[in-house]
Amino acid sequence: MDKKLSIILPVFNEKESIDLMVRLLMSSLKFEKEILIIYDDANDNSISKAKKLENEFSNVRTIHNDINPGVKFAIDKGIKEAKHEIILITVVDEIFPIININRMINLIVEESFDFISGTRYSKGGFRLGGSFFASNLSKLANKLFCLFSNFPLTDCTTGIKMMKKEVWNSISLESKPIGWAFAFELSIKVYLNKFKMAEVPLKSVDRLFGGSSTFKPLPWIKEYLKWFFWGLKKIRKIK
Repeated sequence: MDKKLSIILPVFNEKESIDLMVRLLMSSLKFEKEILIIYDDANDNSISKAKKLENEFSNVRTIHNDINPGVKFAIDKGIKEAKHEIILITVVDEIFPIININRMINLIVEESFDFISGTRYSKGGFRLGGSFFASNLSKLANKLFCLFSNFPLTDCTTGIKMMKKEVWNSISLESKPIGWAFAFELSIKVYLNKFKMAEVPLKSVDRLFGGSSTFKPLPWIKEYLKWFFWGLKKIRKIK
C-alpha cells in the first residue's frame, strides 16, 4: 500500500485553530497527503480561513456537509470525497497528536494493520484541558470497558484514528450524531469485524486556541452507556 494519506478535519467555529493546524500538517508530513476541511453550517467562522488555505495549498479542500449535521456525517462526507486509501480522522483543536502520524501510517503501510487508534490512557499518553467532567467520563468509561471486556484498545472514545478506507466503508455506524460518541461504536465494530488493530500513545491538550465545544453531558452519557453495554454483550459472545 502506498504511503498516501487523506486527512479529515471536521470543523465547527475553529477560526483560531484551523490555520495553525493545516500549516503544521503541511510542514511535518513529508509524504503525499491531502487535507479535507469539512463544515456543516454555512455561518461557521472557520470557513473564511479554510477558503484562504484552500487557495494557498493545492492539496487542501473545503467541503460542505449539506446532508446531515454532526461530526459523524461530516467525516463520512469527507471519506467519500477522499482520494487516498488511508484515512486519518483528527480534531482541529489538538495539535500535539501530529507528532504521532508518521508512526500510525507506518503501522498500516509497513506492518499491514487496518486500524490505528490514538490513546490518551496508556503509557506515554496523557490528556490535559477540556471539560473536567468530559475528561473523567471518558477515562472511566474506557477503563471499565477494558476491565470487563479485555478489549485490546485502552482509548475507544478518542476521535483520533487512522484506518484503511475499506474499514470505514465496511462498517455501518448507528450511533446518534452526538459529538464524537460514534468513536466508541466504531472501535467496537472494527474489533468485531476482525480487522487488525493497534494503538499509539498520544499527548492530548484540548483547546489551546478557543473554538466551540459540542459537549452536552446528558446526551453523551446516554450514548456512551448504550455502546458500552452493547459492546460488552457482543464481545462476551465471541470469547
